[in-house]
Amino acid sequence: MGTALTLLKTPLHLLRRFWAELFALAGLIALIVGVNPLNLGHVFQHIQWNLALLMVPLVLAIYLCRGWAWWVGLRAVGEHISFRHTQIIEIAGQVMIVLPMGDLARVAMVRSTDHERGAGAITATVALQEIAYMMLMSFGALPQLVQRHNIALLMLAVMLGFLSIFAVLLWEPAYERAIRVVEHVRPLRRFDKQLHEIRGAFVRLCRPRTLLTVFVLQGLAAALSFLLFYFALLAIGLKVSYITAVFVLGVSYTFAAISFLPLGIGAFEGLLTVIMLTFGIPAASGAAAGLLYRGYNDVLMAMIGAPALLYVRRQQRAGTWIGTRRHAASHHGAAAAGAAD
Repeated sequence: MGTALTLLKTPLHLLRRFWAELFALAGLIALIVGVNPLNLGHVFQHIQWNLALLMVPLVLAIYLCRGWAWWVGLRAVGEHISFRHTQIIEIAGQVMIVLPMGDLARVAMVRSTDHERGAGAITATVALQEIAYMMLMSFGALPQLVQRHNIALLMLAVMLGFLSIFAVLLWEPAYERAIRVVEHVRPLRRFDKQLHEIRGAFVRLCRPRTLLTVFVLQGLAAALSFLLFYFALLAIGLKVSYITAVFVLGVSYTFAAISFLPLGIGAFEGLLTVIMLTFGIPAASGAAAGLLYRGYNDVLMAMIGAPALLYVRRQQRAGTWIGTRRHAASHHGAAAAGAAD
């Protein structure tokens, strides 16, 4: 009896810890089974590889722009790491985003050994980067919302939700109230220090010049994301307009982002397939387009990011990573000053 309970305890522990990931995986499997794996395989058999290959530089350009926007934000809060290191961390971070709060793994990569000092400011730069990108992706759906009254109100509500995040972070009374609410959410308590520091840095990031530069670069990344999805549609032989592709991706990305599932896995592909059905596109083709986009935007970037993450970890262990060097230099300077006194 005791052995049986022990054997049962481990799966239950894993289920409690990774329930969101398992739920997302189950949704993805359900989609594949629902559209018929044979039909899905038939669509992928006829993929146009010349277009599929063009998607590789496109997805790299997306993350170059996103990393560039983050570099601008980091400099605005006084974190003067090099453009090259910023891009390495941006790509390395793609390995971790499947985990809850995975985007914040980049904070530790910037700060390394002294990550507690100023971590809130770096967290603010990540928050601005992600909020700006989500807003711009959702705004891409606006041109066709006038023809889609059934989801227009929902989309507008979500867009207002993104804008309200800016309002909460910039208006101190609302921010303090939000902090008190967040402190009661157990998984977020470990980020308490960063959450208390984030507002001051976010206010600095919202200076017109910095904010405009970040939004322009993130806007370019969003435009390239729409183009990536459009190429995915063309690669599997679907002839749809670019405006339609923008609408489908914008709506799917927006609602998947608020699904609270890791990367919106399952929710994104399922919703995208349903929306494509309303345009008269077969379920297998719609699902294939979503999976192809996911494969480039997430799977390919995670594969590219894996060597970058290993490089960062190796440098951190060796004490030669940017945060470690900065910490060592400041410690040496403080010791020298103490000796002089």
